[in-house]
Amino acid sequence: MTETAQDREAIISIVREMAESMTGAQSTRHWASDVLWFDIPPFASRGVAPASKLFDDTFATFESCRVDILELDATVNGDMGIVCTIQSTDIVLKDGSAKQIITRQTDCFERRGDGWELIHQHASVPSGGAWDGTITTV
Repeated sequence: MTETAQDREAIISIVREMAESMTGAQSTRHWASDVLWFDIPPFASRGVAPASKLFDDTFATFESCRVDILELDATVNGDMGIVCTIQSTDIVLKDGSAKQIITRQTDCFERRGDGWELIHQHASVPSGGAWDGTITTV
């Protein structure tokens, strides 16, 4: 496997690990200390601490959460890597209610020191009606 293929697999692995996390510490384990994060609710943060707290507060309301990555595109160019995903998330809250959310997420990584660190993440829920996660290509 070439270095670029190894790097691509490394950042994809980090994204999959984040999708399976259920604590702030797990979710932000690979985040740079100066990360910029835009979340689905109207929330943005600079640095790990505010995001980790929001994750913990949110996960505390969940009985379970399962994320399926429907689409994934990843690229590495030198010391920069980007992973774009379409995710379907099934959530069961502690009150028994359930919901499904389809989201788009872009994770931007920079090689720092011995590994890859997330420097920016942007997650969004498409507005303007139902969307099945399909990506249109030429």
